[in-house]
Amino acid sequence: MEKLKCESCGGDLLVDDDKEYATCPYCGTKYKLNDDVNVNIKMDNVMKNAIDTRDVVAKRFSKIMIIPIVFFIIIFCTIVFMSIKSIRDFKEEEDKSRIEYEQKAKEQEEESKRYSFNFQFTGDNGTQDAFFLESTLDEMIQSNKTNDRLVTLVFEGKEVTDESEIIEIKHSLDGKYEVSFNYDDDGYIDKIIVDKND
Repeated sequence: MEKLKCESCGGDLLVDDDKEYATCPYCGTKYKLNDDVNVNIKMDNVMKNAIDTRDVVAKRFSKIMIIPIVFFIIIFCTIVFMSIKSIRDFKEEEDKSRIEYEQKAKEQEEESKRYSFNFQFTGDNGTQDAFFLESTLDEMIQSNKTNDRLVTLVFEGKEVTDESEIIEIKHSLDGKYEVSFNYDDDGYIDKIIVDKND
C-alpha cells in the first residue's frame, strides 16, 4: 500500500495497489489509478493550476476592463449631457428668435396702422382753400366713424368731435385756412387744428 497526499484537502490518501480508484476519506475526491499513481495526481495538479491561473487572469482582466468601462460611461454621460444642453440652448434660441420676430411683426403692424391712419390726411396740412378743407373734414368724419381712434377738430380754438358740429363748421368755411396736426404718444394724428388765414 502506497501513502499519498490528497491534492484537494491535503489529507492522507490511502491507495490499494490492486484497486482502480482511490477515494480521499476526508473530502471524497476520487483519483483514477494506473501504473504510475503520481502521474494522475500531477495531472490533477496541472488542472488545478490551470483553473487557478484562469481565475487569476479573469480577475486581472476584470480589473483592467473597469478602466475602459468607466471611461466609456464618462464619455457617454458627457455626450448625453452635451446633447441635452445643445437641445436646450437651441430651444431657448428658437424661443428668443420667435419672440423677437413676433415683437418685430407687431411693431411693423403698428407702424403700418399708424401710417395708413395718418396717410389719409397726408397733404392736408399747410395753407388750404375752403374747398379742399371740406374734403379733409369729410375724411375726418369718416375716420371717426370707422376707426377706434377719435380725431378732434380744433377750429379757431374750439375743440369739436361731434359729427353735426363738424358738418356745420364745414358749411361755414370761406377763404383760406392754416391746417396743422397734433400727434398722440403712439404717433397717430389725434387733432386737426384749423385757423383762419388772414
